[in-house]
Amino acid sequence: MNIQEQIRDLLKPAGKQVISFVEEDIDILSTHIEDDEQIKSATTGSKKLTYFLFLLTSKRLLTLEKDKKVKTFVSYDVNAISNLVVNRKIFAVEVDFTYLKNEIKLKLTNDNATKPFATELENIFGIPEKTIPQKKEKEPKAIKLNMTILNGKEQLKESGFNYVLQQTKHGYVDIVVDYKEPETFKLIKWERVENVQKSASSIVGWTVIGSKFGNAGAIAGAMGANIGKDKSVATLFLKRENGEKVPLVIKCDKKDLEKLSLLIVAEEEETTQAAVTPPSTTSSIPTDELIKLKELMDAGILTQEEFDAKKKQLLGI
Repeated sequence: MNIQEQIRDLLKPAGKQVISFVEEDIDILSTHIEDDEQIKSATTGSKKLTYFLFLLTSKRLLTLEKDKKVKTFVSYDVNAISNLVVNRKIFAVEVDFTYLKNEIKLKLTNDNATKPFATELENIFGIPEKTIPQKKEKEPKAIKLNMTILNGKEQLKESGFNYVLQQTKHGYVDIVVDYKEPETFKLIKWERVENVQKSASSIVGWTVIGSKFGNAGAIAGAMGANIGKDKSVATLFLKRENGEKVPLVIKCDKKDLEKLSLLIVAEEEETTQAAVTPPSTTSSIPTDELIKLKELMDAGILTQEEFDAKKKQLLGI
């Protein structure tokens, strides 16, 4: 089988009529095939009712340029082709590549001969990997809450009359006092207060020694007096960068609670002060714990029986 016959055989899937349009091209291009060159694929393209023949060999990509019946031989060395991309469209297959710093675009007929031709190009040059954009972590929708603080103002670095909580980053909240520079806290958790006295006990247990929150009875009294008929209470458990714990008790209405429910807390798990307290031994009397228990009993949160039971447990008797 001579070179012309090889080309016609590769063009057969396109049909006899297409082959007839490029018979002259077949004769011209076949004369440029070198002895050590193998024809791998062939197809056609058209422009303004003029057909063009494209040959892919082991060394080159060959075609003809036609201008006013003048045909010019065009050769692209395979080793000098880069950035080749095949775009398969409905009526045509476009091949774009860089050749000696020039951008080349070929338009091929979308027929049964072009399909293997395009596949052969991709086999030689590789299909460019599509860059998958990395999904950016969605920042939380900015949440802004005007706060009425019932207990804990003194824990903040700034004091004033207007307190605003806002969250623009996962796990953290900013507290702005009277439009001053915000202070950032890690948001450990927040809890809606269903039982004022129980919540007061939880706050005392969570704070560090030396906090200005006072005893559970005093906190419960302040909270209970400030709730109001149409209000709820929530406790924000915050933490500074240095590890200092800052609980804030705030007054909430229905809309405030809805905003709080949108807050995203920090991922780390926190335990209360009571949970991390090492177990007592008979050789060390847990004075601080006994004082707290006594305060809870005086506030009416614990009964005498519950106090006695806890006391025995702490003393190991």
